[in-house]
Amino acid sequence: MNRTLVFGLTVVVGLGLSSAPGLAHHTVANTFDVRKLVSLTGTVTSVDWKNPHVIYHLAVADANGTNVDWQIESRHLQGMRRAGLEQGTIHAGDRVTMKVMLASDGSHHAATASILLMDGRTFAVCTVTNDACPS
Repeated sequence: MNRTLVFGLTVVVGLGLSSAPGLAHHTVANTFDVRKLVSLTGTVTSVDWKNPHVIYHLAVADANGTNVDWQIESRHLQGMRRAGLEQGTIHAGDRVTMKVMLASDGSHHAATASILLMDGRTFAVCTVTNDACPS
């Protein structure tokens, strides 16, 4: 194989691999109803503190009193830190109220706009700026 062909294939494969994470990422507006916020109050069952999003699992009682597991997607690590949250701020077992944008598909999946801790601290962690989630 000649050097030009090998170099060309290397560049094409490298560009393809480097763009894959961007293609897998979604926009908030395509996944969540960004026009309105809903409050969910419950107990944190787990926190997954890693990029591309911090994920909280929240046990929220439904109308019958049965706990429903909600997966709450938040910002990336740097965005969470800019909002004042660190990895150890919220733990499993903590009771919180989150203002969220619900998943467009009706599942128990949402994106955070703000997090209220029981000690009164509030963290603005919205991923969009619009009427439901002003800057």
